[in-house]
Amino acid sequence: IDTLDVLVLLPFGLQVDTLPGGFLPRKAGRLREIALETLHGLEAASRELAEAGLPVRLHVLDEVPDSLGRMQFNNLDIAKSDLVVGPLMRENVGVAVPRIDRFGREHVLLTEQPERYVERGLAVRQSVASELAATELLADLVATRHDTDHVMLVVTGASDAALEAAFEAEFNAVQREKWLTPKDSIRYALLDTIQADARSVGRLADHVSPYERNVVVSVAGRSARSMWAALQTELQMNDSSDFVLFAHPELAEMPFVEGDLMEKWRLTLPLTNQIQWQDSMRWDALEDFRLRMATEPQKYAVLAHDALLDAGLRRHPWLQVKPWAEPMVWEASEASAAWSNVSWSLKRFEDLQWMPLDSCGPVPPFVPRMFYTEGDTLIPVPEKYQHLFPEEYPDALAPNKHP
Repeated sequence: IDTLDVLVLLPFGLQVDTLPGGFLPRKAGRLREIALETLHGLEAASRELAEAGLPVRLHVLDEVPDSLGRMQFNNLDIAKSDLVVGPLMRENVGVAVPRIDRFGREHVLLTEQPERYVERGLAVRQSVASELAATELLADLVATRHDTDHVMLVVTGASDAALEAAFEAEFNAVQREKWLTPKDSIRYALLDTIQADARSVGRLADHVSPYERNVVVSVAGRSARSMWAALQTELQMNDSSDFVLFAHPELAEMPFVEGDLMEKWRLTLPLTNQIQWQDSMRWDALEDFRLRMATEPQKYAVLAHDALLDAGLRRHPWLQVKPWAEPMVWEASEASAAWSNVSWSLKRFEDLQWMPLDSCGPVPPFVPRMFYTEGDTLIPVPEKYQHLFPEEYPDALAPNKHP
């Protein structure tokens, strides 16, 4: 078998100027950490492929331009490779793309990139799982399991605005398919959008009711960390209401969200790139990485490792190697046939851990109840919900029963 030559472009920033005292700027330091973590994952994958019968040669270069603004890779580096991994940074991807396409090399992207850098044909594979696919998966789930509940989307309008628009479009499309009679539009209501921002939840409290199940959704990620903190506080303050929460995958990495609250709100979100520790077939490779690096592989190492293994397996399906996470699931773009990874698994926080949604019990039906003051006086029920209590309000009609 011919050796697989891989050109690796990572943001080491070896020529970045240091600050007084010899320290790197914060961004450059973090990028170097990510670059090293990614490289360690690629090295682990190359060892496994070599042991399985496919020699791999990694040619690692710095994607960050030198002090004169010149790229540190050239056309010959690309021409000599079978596969290009990286760059990670968007501005450097834009420079590398025309050169890679000119030589017709397979291009593996480890970071999510704009369409113009992805929609370039069959040779492009975006290995990081598509957040758009995760959003549509979440919308389908909510529209299937909570189609008659009050579903609210907290819209920040920030960097994840495209995901918010995609969720609304997918959810509403699924709901409209159920409109077979005129009154079905009331039973299967469209999405209730809450205008918020990256720091607050807007007037969410005005939309919450203790007389119905409140399904709260946000597909904003780490850029809206302050909003998520505010949302947690808002839900805690409305402790008399019933909530079910659906979220962006990055919420799982935010440490301020309390475990008991996540469980109380049946927090559900899509996750990807999760090491399959329960599979003993993966233990030897994971143990080898741990012994070499004195740590368990983190997300950038896992993604890089599995992306390179996937490239080897596509060329030689007989190779006896296994990815650390779930196998990548490829979906071809209708526009250009470029490939995107859509490998997402829906998980719910239950028993203080992330459990596959299929293994979790169903959310119990919502049972409305009446509320009383401290003096044991009944709090009047809003007219909209009086039909839920026929003994107290015998003349009340359900919204879809009104003439």
